Amino acid sequence: MTRTTMRGSDLVLSAERAQGAPDGIYLAECMACPATSGRVDSNPGPVARWAILHAQQQGLNHGQFLVTVERHWRVDPMRTPNARGTVTLPPTHSAGATNRTPATHRAPRRWGTCWRRTVACLGRCAGPLVLTTFFLGAALGGYLIGTGQNTG
Repeated sequence: MTRTTMRGSDLVLSAERAQGAPDGIYLAECMACPATSGRVDSNPGPVARWAILHAQQQGLNHGQFLVTVERHWRVDPMRTPNARGTVTLPPTHSAGATNRTPATHRAPRRWGTCWRRTVACLGRCAGPLVLTTFFLGAALGGYLIGTGQNTG
């Protein structure tokens, strides 16, 4: 899982990586009967083997399964603990700050974020724009064909 932040938040959501935390907890349930595989930590193999054995024993009408994967997430401050072990949040900037960086300076990875937002916006707009262009082209073609037939 990638780290997820919300605009204006000082918190980040990420996968739990503490010692002993599983990557996932897997469970398969037969769609034809109430049989379940039982939960297995970090390894989908035993659940897959259970599903195949269950279908072999019960027949192919028991060949569909609902597989659930549970993941542990955690919310943390965006900043890491400093040398004293305390967590510091990003500094707030006052309107009258005198020690500012030049306007041409960009924070690291700022352009990457801007680029991702631009591509996402184009992705949302590209479909409707292409569809609208297609309809306008078809309408114009139909109009031109129609006017060409009336002049004969």
